Amino acid sequence: MRNILFSLLIFLGSNVFASTSILSDLDDTIKITQGRGRPTDFLGDDVYTGMPEFFKESQSYSNSLYILSASPSILLNKIKATLNKKRIEYHGLVLRKNVTEDKFSYKVKAIKKIMDSSPDDFIFLGDDLGKDPEVYTEIARQYPGRVSGIYIHVVNGRPLKGKLTPYWTSFDLFLREFEAFRMSSSGVQKIINILMKDKNLHLIFPKKANCPTTSSIWEWQVRTIFMNEAQTLMKKFTRFCQMR
Repeated sequence: MRNILFSLLIFLGSNVFASTSILSDLDDTIKITQGRGRPTDFLGDDVYTGMPEFFKESQSYSNSLYILSASPSILLNKIKATLNKKRIEYHGLVLRKNVTEDKFSYKVKAIKKIMDSSPDDFIFLGDDLGKDPEVYTEIARQYPGRVSGIYIHVVNGRPLKGKLTPYWTSFDLFLREFEAFRMSSSGVQKIINILMKDKNLHLIFPKKANCPTTSSIWEWQVRTIFMNEAQTLMKKFTRFCQMR
């Protein structure tokens, strides 16, 4: 039934996502860095649970994945090795050549260059530790109508303003994209199966990351067709956060 429903939604709204690309931050969006609280984690290769699967499943409706990081270009080979190890396929990887350059200015300039060279609309992924909320808000202002969604990974829990959608887990992303008529129901079911079996929740909520102890932030999920699965995951996540 879910697959039939999704197929109908694709038929009715295929023009909505016919030309879309994704642009994602790296640290604390894909890769666990500051969230763990260890100064050496920028050299690690742990990624948040479900992110490689998200990018793989989104290939069904997105043309390209661009990864934009303020990390210095000296880490290029290390970052490539991490992405390859996690089987994250990408079209472009942009790192900061001048480490003294302001991160906000650097990211705005880099995104404008990418968007000016592509006809696609864009979905943005970032986190709330750096300048991603401000950068993506500025890009949406300069490119009205070409930003299909802005997802901000909640790590420190700072207030978000404007049309920014917070998320805590990869399941949030899958389900938000399903609700936007882009992600397939089978894709959502895949991440559900992964998270249901997962016992290492430290790769979802690292030591220094915001960890919800109540399910209020996820109440919207029980109004979807994945209500039962969402309730089970809510209990699992909040129980972990309460005990952490």
